[in-house]
Amino acid sequence: MSPNFHRIGCNSTRRISLTAILIMAALTVWAHSMAQAGQDKFATLAMSLTPLSAPVIIAAEKGYFAKHGVTMTINGFVGGHRSMKAMLGGQAHMATSSEAVVMFQSFKRNDFTVVCTFVTSDNDVKIITRKDTGIREVRDLTGRRVGTVTGASAQFFLDETLLLAGIDGRQVGVVHVNPEDSSSMLAKGAIDAMVVWEPLIYRIKQKLAGNGVIVPHDRVYTETFNLAVTKSFADKHEDVLESIVRALIEATKFIKVNQDEAQRIVARRINNDIELVKSVWTDFDFDISLHQWLLTTLETEARWAIDRDLVTATTIPNYLEYLHLRTLLRIDPGRVTVFH
Repeated sequence: MSPNFHRIGCNSTRRISLTAILIMAALTVWAHSMAQAGQDKFATLAMSLTPLSAPVIIAAEKGYFAKHGVTMTINGFVGGHRSMKAMLGGQAHMATSSEAVVMFQSFKRNDFTVVCTFVTSDNDVKIITRKDTGIREVRDLTGRRVGTVTGASAQFFLDETLLLAGIDGRQVGVVHVNPEDSSSMLAKGAIDAMVVWEPLIYRIKQKLAGNGVIVPHDRVYTETFNLAVTKSFADKHEDVLESIVRALIEATKFIKVNQDEAQRIVARRINNDIELVKSVWTDFDFDISLHQWLLTTLETEARWAIDRDLVTATTIPNYLEYLHLRTLLRIDPGRVTVFH
């Protein structure tokens, strides 16, 4: 049985607010039903609606979750920060998100864990501006109003990019912008530039038509996208986690061999133009892992958050306690390079 895909959204003349999105649970509800009777492995996943979530989408579409005996229900959200919020709020057992979201949440609670990384990208987050602002390079952001999504990977990327350009972050007026408001905020001049991830960058550029331009920058940040799960679910359902990870491994293998088909599936399932998916695909490295540099990145970002007074804590969490190594070690120890 193929997955049922129900879209809860809005037409071009009526925008749904973040509150409405959360009340209705998600922009997208994707229920993947089992074809075989008698299967009793169930899970609900809050998924960020981005091409980065391709392994999850492919695992559902190609029946890999079903093959491994899992009934998977997938709820779609705009951004990993919202996916994580949904999981921690009891709307899902697991979520897809960047490591930056994991880092910020680690200062608030310790009831979740990361099972695996399934993709990395050093060009997912970008800076976009209007041609009429005169902003042509990162240095031109000095004294400007720059929108970003605080508490997410975009905020860390912005600070790292400014630092590399020799700009004190305090010289830039950082404005928190909800992802769905980024196009209108930039178009009407409420901000001079926007720092956010794909596919929002693509949509903003479409909205601005010929007036949108990407600001070139060095690739200073490699984002990881990860599968996080509540510790209570992980403690009780190790067999389900193992089946899900095995399905994701099959999905990444399919993606590498069948790129064109995978791109079409992802574009359809996240309701994006195939041109957008193709344009960012080469920036992605799909692989299931738990690498030491994930741990190092979490620690680096935590120090940054403390130094910038973005969190009230003064000590870095022990991120080994936020990595669920057991599942991947059982499946394929070679995929785990974390020192433990």
